[in-house]
Amino acid sequence: MHASFARGVRAALAEAAADPSLLTHDQREGAAACYRRHLLAADPHGRYAIAALVWMPGQASPVHAHHTWCGYAVIDGMLTETVYDWNADIDCAAPVREQAREPGAVSFVRAGRKGIHRLGNSSHAGAVSLHIYGVPGEQIATHVNDIVRVAGSAPALPA
Repeated sequence: MHASFARGVRAALAEAAADPSLLTHDQREGAAACYRRHLLAADPHGRYAIAALVWMPGQASPVHAHHTWCGYAVIDGMLTETVYDWNADIDCAAPVREQAREPGAVSFVRAGRKGIHRLGNSSHAGAVSLHIYGVPGEQIATHVNDIVRVAGSAPALPA
């Protein structure tokens, strides 16, 4: 994967995130139990899928790497991203840093365990992010995240 591809994805995400009319009211609807994913578009050739993720206060993803390339941009609210390093010797991840991700923040990562992170909403208001993944639309819920174990926790369940 070329650096120009990553730059292109980042630029497209930044442009889309800046458009206040990007999402409908229904595509900004959250869920009580877990962050909610709204599939927005999928390439007919299966090369990518685009989704809006809606995060209610206190909701977070599991700690994960990715089976595919992916990128995201924060549209509304604020998310906290915790970045992890992978330790293959003990088969687990360890937290490295946390950073606030405000509207307009954009990230891109290639597949593999060099891009382990956790996104979460630790604020008192909802948040919305736009994600693009290198999978067909029907695989967005099953073929993106590579759930990993964190140092000091129980072994991760298969994704």
